[in-house]
Amino acid sequence: MIDVNEKIVMSHSEIFLRNDGIVEILIKESSVIGREECIEITDSYETILESQRFPLLHIIEDYVTIDKEAREYAASEEGLRYSKVEAFVINSLAHKILANFYMKVNKPSVPTKFFRSREEAEDWLSKYL
Repeated sequence: MIDVNEKIVMSHSEIFLRNDGIVEILIKESSVIGREECIEITDSYETILESQRFPLLHIIEDYVTIDKEAREYAASEEGLRYSKVEAFVINSLAHKILANFYMKVNKPSVPTKFFRSREEAEDWLSKYL
């Protein structure tokens, strides 16, 4: 049985399944996210999601760096194996530029959108619950 609100805490992120059925992923301030960190995040989903797909809400804090290999993995079939749909909350111009690049170059195969506020992202994700 899936344990709602079980939180997985790593040096770069925190992950938990909320009561509303959305998985929230907080990428902590000043984290550097490479392929290895993306694999660690995706692998940790198995602990709480039991191989099911869920809407994912990524909250990207300030000064987070996400490299090319991480973006490629995140958009891959393996990286998206637990994703029904993905929303990202971003605040900086640098992240907005990366978001546009990610959508045009990496082309994730699940519905994916970027937002300036948590509320907008949650509203959009609720359509996929």
